[in-house]
Amino acid sequence: MDVDVKVLERLSNADGIVSCEGEVRDILRDTLAIYCDETMYDGLGSMICVQKGTGNGPKVVIAAHMDEVGFMVRSITDGGLVMLIVVGGVKTDTLDFQRLRLTTGDGKKLNGMVAGKYDKTAGSQMYFDIGAKTKQEVLDLGINVGDMLSFGTEFESTNLPDTYMGKAMDDRYGCFALVEIAKAMQNIEHENDIYYVGTYGEEVGLRGAKTSAQMIDPDVYFTIDVATYPDQFRNDNTNNRQIGKGPMLTFFDRTMAPNKKLVTLVRDTAVKNDLPLQYDMFNSGGTDSGEAHKVHEGKATVTTCLPCRYGHCAASIVDVNDVAHIAELYTKILPQVTKTVTDDLYKF
Repeated sequence: MDVDVKVLERLSNADGIVSCEGEVRDILRDTLAIYCDETMYDGLGSMICVQKGTGNGPKVVIAAHMDEVGFMVRSITDGGLVMLIVVGGVKTDTLDFQRLRLTTGDGKKLNGMVAGKYDKTAGSQMYFDIGAKTKQEVLDLGINVGDMLSFGTEFESTNLPDTYMGKAMDDRYGCFALVEIAKAMQNIEHENDIYYVGTYGEEVGLRGAKTSAQMIDPDVYFTIDVATYPDQFRNDNTNNRQIGKGPMLTFFDRTMAPNKKLVTLVRDTAVKNDLPLQYDMFNSGGTDSGEAHKVHEGKATVTTCLPCRYGHCAASIVDVNDVAHIAELYTKILPQVTKTVTDDLYKF
């Protein structure tokens, strides 16, 4: 299965921290609209594209979050330094002298670099430097308190086959998977309505997952996120997040223990179709599943992740064969999600 890397490039290069996901939403909406029947939004800005099935089947969500970790303008010094607050779990120990890109209120992009020292108090000394000498020079560029900053990394090939580097792979990589799954499913007969959801504000508290799931009221909820292993020297059984080895099925995280029958469906489908699948779990962090599974009476939910190297920093490295494999996996899973199967998920 070939994947359209140009879509991933556009998603990675787009800038979008929480409440500023417009660039990402526009790309995702316009791309998914080719394969879906309607588009709607929750009250926070999560985007929901619906691909209708052949009958009155279950409502199935596949979700990936649109926001990235980044920064916001906190204040401007008399000497022209733009003071920052961190938004989301940025790895601050990797920040010194990285390129950042600021987006003004009218959409202008301004390049500079980050320096200083970050802490969580109002006394943080982390700043964005564009070479200004006075506060007025900064204001004349249209920079205001509350403006968004993202890493300034541009998407590129690593010169190895199918291997790329770019910013915001958490979770633009998952958003890219949504597109590839929708593209594949348009030619596969199924009875269920599939809701491809780009969620708002995952990095700051799984916010859009809750509101969009309440709005859809699905029968089954799948999340696609990313995960990275901290030590790239480890390629043994302890590292189940290796790029090029296929997606991961997550058995447990801090926010959710998944529906066991749904876990079995995913695992058995991969085994039956000889598709690569890594088995993962973790005690820190979580995904949109953490809020989605709690809405209304409770929803059968499972998390699948895509492996990448490095996360919440200036760039990640990915092997797009993993997206091809997760798309193929979902094309095998989704036709099985009939009313009989979903009813059984809730028999305890």
